[in-house]
Formats: sequence, C-alpha cells, structure tokens
Amino acid sequence: MRRKLIIAAWSLVGLLVIFMGTDPAKVPSFLLIVPFALLFVVLLLTISAFLQHKGYTKTRSLQVAVLCAATPVLLLVLQSIGQLTIRDILTVAILFALSYFYMSRSTASS
Repeated sequence: MRRKLIIAAWSLVGLLVIFMGTDPAKVPSFLLIVPFALLFVVLLLTISAFLQHKGYTKTRSLQVAVLCAATPVLLLVLQSIGQLTIRDILTVAILFALSYFYMSRSTASS
C-alpha cells in the first residue's frame, strides 16, 4: 500500500510540473494527453490504497478504483474538448452503474 501512495505522490508531482511548466499552445499534441493519464494514475492508486486499508481484497479494490478513477477523468476529457453535456453525464453514470453491478455479480459468483 505504501508503494502505491509513493507512486501516486510522484505522479501528482509530475502533474503539477506539467501544469506549471508548460504552455498548452506550445507543446506537442501527445503531451496534452499526459495530464489525463497522470490524473488517472493518481486517482486509481489513491482509491485502491484507501479501499485496501478499509478491508477490500486487492482485486476488488482495483476494480472499484478503476471505475471511480475513470469516471471523473472521462468527464474531464469530454469537458476539455467541449463535448460535455447532460446526456453525456447521464450516459457515463449509467455505464458506471452497469459496470459496477456487473463486477459485483461476477466476483460474487466466482
């Protein structure tokens, strides 16, 4: 768990360096994707470590953490490209609920 938090902290530092040290208009386009990936890593590792601390199994905490980290990152990506609408929010919420239900049923049966 400690290793996850250390990686999350370094990812957060990298994210802050990118935000403070770059101008989005002057960087290559592939570098515009890096902050989203780093934010996903920070959220994923932090949520997973928290859930493991609360007693979830490693696999279960990772499954829930992926959903909980992907949802805000996906909404942030849609907002950044100007495509976020109420319909998109409802679609992401429904996908999140269905994915969580599917994962909870699949882990319960195995």
